[in-house]
Amino acid sequence: MRFVKPIDELLIAQLAESHDLIVTVEENTIAGGAGSAVNEYLAGKEIVLPTLNLGLSDEFLNHGTHKELLAQSGLDSNGIYTAVANRMEWLARSNTQTIAK
Repeated sequence: MRFVKPIDELLIAQLAESHDLIVTVEENTIAGGAGSAVNEYLAGKEIVLPTLNLGLSDEFLNHGTHKELLAQSGLDSNGIYTAVANRMEWLARSNTQTIAK
């Protein structure tokens, strides 16, 4: 998705059908951002699918280079990889516990 609005509903619906997790990444605050728009669309269509919204927290950032600020916010390649891997691991554990019950 290149733009928050208008949201690409067709793309989101296609991704929801073919993926176990939707991840949004943005250099914007999470609250009210693209990830929130994706969550609202999914909820409005009653599509239950895990999402992971990565972005800036709603606080002032320290001064630094663009690269440093991305790393501090977990939006560099390592931070994104770690967040997605952790969520996938959590989902796998949750599914295993659900099946065991």
